[in-house]
Amino acid sequence: MEYKINPMSFTGIFPVPNSLVDENIRLASVVQLKVLLYILRHSSDGMSETEMIVEALSLEEDDVRDAMIFWAERGILMKDGQVSSVLPVAENKTEKKEVKAAPVKEEKKVAEVAISRPSYEDVAKRIKESDEVVVLLQEAQTVLGRTIGFDGQSVLIQMLDDYGLPPEVILMAIEYSLSLKKTGWASIARVGRRWNEMEIDTLEGAMQYIEEHNIVDETWDKLRKLTEITNRNPTEKQRRYMVAWVKEYGYDVDIIYCAYEESIDNTGKMSMPYMDKIIRSWHEKGVRTLSDIQNERVKWETEKKNRFSKEKKKADKTESDASYDIDEYMKKSLNLQYVKNDAKSGV
Repeated sequence: MEYKINPMSFTGIFPVPNSLVDENIRLASVVQLKVLLYILRHSSDGMSETEMIVEALSLEEDDVRDAMIFWAERGILMKDGQVSSVLPVAENKTEKKEVKAAPVKEEKKVAEVAISRPSYEDVAKRIKESDEVVVLLQEAQTVLGRTIGFDGQSVLIQMLDDYGLPPEVILMAIEYSLSLKKTGWASIARVGRRWNEMEIDTLEGAMQYIEEHNIVDETWDKLRKLTEITNRNPTEKQRRYMVAWVKEYGYDVDIIYCAYEESIDNTGKMSMPYMDKIIRSWHEKGVRTLSDIQNERVKWETEKKNRFSKEKKKADKTESDASYDIDEYMKKSLNLQYVKNDAKSGV
């Protein structure tokens, strides 16, 4: 069955660049096409904010940013403040020269630094010359349950060639992203980049990373429900603290929550460094349970009272000694005066 455009649908239209279809449609992913169409539709409203697109299309922020970079690299989008490389018709030579003097080359350099994934030609060449790449792409499609387009191919080849991750580790990175319900290529690429930075290039290392993150995420979620923490996932710095507390020290959420309460009581806010000092102190003292923490608190309160009592006694003694010294001084002074008076009277 053939279809044609319904004329009644042209009640409202917006322009679409020819290059979208002529040069880029076979390279673009579904997400990238959605993002560009949304931007084109709202181009008359001004520059579309990332947050608006994320909310309107129900996409991940990383995927939206990745799509914007894709279209910027192909010359359809420009960064805010960037000068177009297509020069407008000038009325005279002077105006034309002034337009040519715009720093277009500097903007191109920024775009080149922002993206380093293989081009369409690079992907085609790698698929043709390497059986390893072909097998990787086939296995990745099986794991994802969908066909991989150019965007996915370029990410996987980048993870293989630039990040130096073996195919089996790349497939595990995909499975890990799926377990987090983050199926976008930007999310998968971010996992690959992080594993490269952490030098995770074996199945054992990847499995340990996933195990640690699963435990930390589970503990963080429990802590978030007990407190006023708003972010669903810990930041990288917060995660490092949590890994030490949960994996290295073996503490559960109840112990961590006690440290949170200590931080609130003493600093008025949640301070991860302050919590870390408390938890490290508990670990060094062999504190393992809530009962141990209570005993530590009682011990601390007792020591505090004893210190206060000793300091008070010392202060009282100092005051008493000072009073005694004054009395002695007055007695000696009066006695001395009495002796002088007797000497004058000749007694």
